[in-house]
Amino acid sequence: MTNTNKLVVKDNALIDASFNLSLIEHRIMLLAIVEARESRDLSPDTPIEVSVSDYIHQFKVDSNNAYALLKDATKTLKRREFSYLDRYKGIEALSTANWVNKVTYVDKSGLIVLYLSHEVISLISKLSEQFTKYYIEQVSDFKSKYSIRLYELIIKWLSVTKTEKYDINDLRSKLGLSVEEYSTMSNFKSNVLDKAISEINKYTDITVDYQQFKRGRVITDIQFSMKSKVRPSKQPKTVQQSFYRMSDSQINLFGNQLSRLHELSYLANQGESYEELAIKIKDMLRDQQQQKQLFPYLKNLGFKP
Repeated sequence: MTNTNKLVVKDNALIDASFNLSLIEHRIMLLAIVEARESRDLSPDTPIEVSVSDYIHQFKVDSNNAYALLKDATKTLKRREFSYLDRYKGIEALSTANWVNKVTYVDKSGLIVLYLSHEVISLISKLSEQFTKYYIEQVSDFKSKYSIRLYELIIKWLSVTKTEKYDINDLRSKLGLSVEEYSTMSNFKSNVLDKAISEINKYTDITVDYQQFKRGRVITDIQFSMKSKVRPSKQPKTVQQSFYRMSDSQINLFGNQLSRLHELSYLANQGESYEELAIKIKDMLRDQQQQKQLFPYLKNLGFKP
């Protein structure tokens, strides 16, 4: 498998999870996820091998101290957890799980062997319609752990070119920041957000910007916008998407369903109910330009023109 076709695929619940992995630990997990996709009968007993030489080659790091650093990372990775939005008996719930059940370092072979947890396996292999994928090459040059996390959160929304509005505390949690780390907004922006966006804009296939929202003088939410760097001349020709005239019953059905999607929560104003958002979305379904924004989600919900 070449560097240019190593595909990272995650359920959106894992994309939106809260966790704090070091840069090395996150890189190891990305290589493990890519490798795990090649296993036919993936289970917690399946050994997933990641060689240190592949790590060095993929992330272009100095080989002199890579072996020692990765050996240390295998010790801490076993203790790492992530929290994600789950369901229990049909009720929304928050679950916390480990990334791996066991990590083995084979010193003589320069090999890391990971045994993924049941939760991770379910979130990278038994995928629903809501998942995110990207090539590992896009994040290989990052030097900040926050850049990888922010890229994942943003790339999920590429089809609609704008993310939801992230509450600052929720965004900090998703990026793996504790309450004490970069606690002032100025430190958070300069040391985390702006550095991550700079790396994303420099090394990946998208450019990113963000908008701040305030309550009084306090910044409460941030929304990211992104666009592809691919030049129009190099893009394949696409068929212009048609406007689909939907019946009132279809608009009512799908409008209600769309209003409940987490991915479209950014359309809601502060304090707006699901019912109020549904009314707004139903109007969008009747509009020729705005319907295009919703069409990918309509297809996932089973709408057939």
